[in-house]
Amino acid sequence: MKGRSIFSRRAAVFAVASALAVGIVAPASAHSFLVEATPSSKDHVATSPKIIKLRFGGGVEPKYSKLTIEDTSGKVLGSGAAGTPDKPRELSMDGPELAAGKYVVRYRVLSTDGHIVEGNYEFTVDPK
Repeated sequence: MKGRSIFSRRAAVFAVASALAVGIVAPASAHSFLVEATPSSKDHVATSPKIIKLRFGGGVEPKYSKLTIEDTSGKVLGSGAAGTPDKPRELSMDGPELAAGKYVVRYRVLSTDGHIVEGNYEFTVDPK
């Protein structure tokens, strides 16, 4: 009986360790959620940004991704999604000339894991 008890404990420890290992490894293949942006969410900038840059938690496919800048009425003022092979988690676009006011950056990206991730955030260009 005692031998069985040790085997059962070892099997239970192995099962828990395996489950933890899977839990730790799984996020590495997670979708490419936004982790950093320039300008960032709720940011107030003094001048119109020349470049909008977004960095994601995983790789993205620029060819199948899109960034837009919209005014508060939803009018698209600029769009694009450029990437570089040496920075597979980043997308950028040239920023249009923006007057003082609030703007929305929208993104729809194809992760290299095959999933589409969408989102948006606001930033403000302050009056001079």
